[in-house]
Amino acid sequence: DTTYGWWAGNSGVANRSGKFIAAHVAHAGLIVFWAGAFTLFELSRFDPSVPMGQQPLIALPHLTTLGIGFDADGVLMGDTKPVLAIAIVHLVSPMVLAAGGLLHSLLLPGNLEESEVAKARKFNIEWDNPDKLTFILGHHLIILGFAVILLVEWARVHGVYDPAIGAVRQVEYDLNLAEIWNHQTDFLLIDDLEDVMGGHAFLAFVLITGGAWHIATKQVGEYTKFKGKGLLSAEAVLSWSLAGIG
Repeated sequence: DTTYGWWAGNSGVANRSGKFIAAHVAHAGLIVFWAGAFTLFELSRFDPSVPMGQQPLIALPHLTTLGIGFDADGVLMGDTKPVLAIAIVHLVSPMVLAAGGLLHSLLLPGNLEESEVAKARKFNIEWDNPDKLTFILGHHLIILGFAVILLVEWARVHGVYDPAIGAVRQVEYDLNLAEIWNHQTDFLLIDDLEDVMGGHAFLAFVLITGGAWHIATKQVGEYTKFKGKGLLSAEAVLSWSLAGIG
């Protein structure tokens, strides 16, 4: 029964799942476009004679940590094609996201329960339906789990920047459950990339397993509307946290 002002974020689409998707796709498109545009902006002003840490950069240091466009010493290669390719992909992708947002906003039903596609109706947000919320949450968790696997495999096959040696190297994850357990409260003190990637590998397992659990099972415990909103809110916070960790 709560009413919201026009400035209250996505409150206007909280009960219209089709419009809800359109709004979030639009937000994703803006973020991706910023990443591509800012990469080009920073590349045009990058001074290879000055250490990267002393320059006002945001996007290029992230590419450096992934070993893209820079040599083993973190110095920009003469060929900037890898960096340009990343930037262009991030500039083109928002066009696809914008098309999807417009499709959901203008042509497809504002509420997925009105969709003619049975699979689409399964993802209609119903705040009073705990089973539907856990079903949606489960799919999100599995997608996040595969995203974490991509990071772990990139580090293993291609390599990431290791500040301890000042070079890009391949990192074979160390899935040591005892170490992961012991670093629950002091994870900021971890200085070994093998342990970092091992933690990510374990996190991927937890996300995918938890996602499958939420899809296959029903809501556990007493359900309230507040708890339902908290489920998807927690998933949103987890998404941003993983984005920051990556």
